[in-house]
Amino acid sequence: MLYICLSAPGVDQAMKQLNGNKHAELRIDLVKPSIDELKQLLADKNIDFIVTCRPGVFDEETSMQYLETAAKSGAKYIDIEIERGIEKAQRIKNACQGTNCKLIVSYHNFKETPSAESLTEIIDQCFENHADIVKIACQVNSVDDNATILSMYNKHKNIVVFGMGSLGKITRLASLKCGAEFTYVASDYGNATAPGQFTYSQMKTALEMVQ
Repeated sequence: MLYICLSAPGVDQAMKQLNGNKHAELRIDLVKPSIDELKQLLADKNIDFIVTCRPGVFDEETSMQYLETAAKSGAKYIDIEIERGIEKAQRIKNACQGTNCKLIVSYHNFKETPSAESLTEIIDQCFENHADIVKIACQVNSVDDNATILSMYNKHKNIVVFGMGSLGKITRLASLKCGAEFTYVASDYGNATAPGQFTYSQMKTALEMVQ
């Protein structure tokens, strides 16, 4: 499953990036919808949304209100960073109760790939923070980092783990063959939201070549 990362400011421009596809990651911090616009987007049951709001744009309480609203309004997944702590993760988990929404707890490292032991500890902590799915994305600085990242699939289930940067691109493809339910791609009509991200068309072509 390929989730297209919507990054354009404004709901209309962001939805053009989706180009009729049915799986999207909505970056609240980039698109900046109003609460009413968010509810309207999620009312479309033909589209599966991962909703996240990375820190730095809205104050923490506003970010949490967006995520709670998304969980209650039809999002398929809510993504909250491990750094936000177990109490905020529990708050989102509570908002998911009685819905079909699942909680992703994520860890991003834009400098390096930690050791396999450290990644295992991080994954365990994410699950302790009530994750249904754990997302790990780390900067790849060597080929060995790719091996470390992909080794997580031998130890854990319900994870989406991949590398960032040009050297890590192969893990975005390999993750789908190793057990990840989905991965993230850039729109064919917009900028990538992380280094080394394939566009939707590039990933579709690559997957067809390795089938």
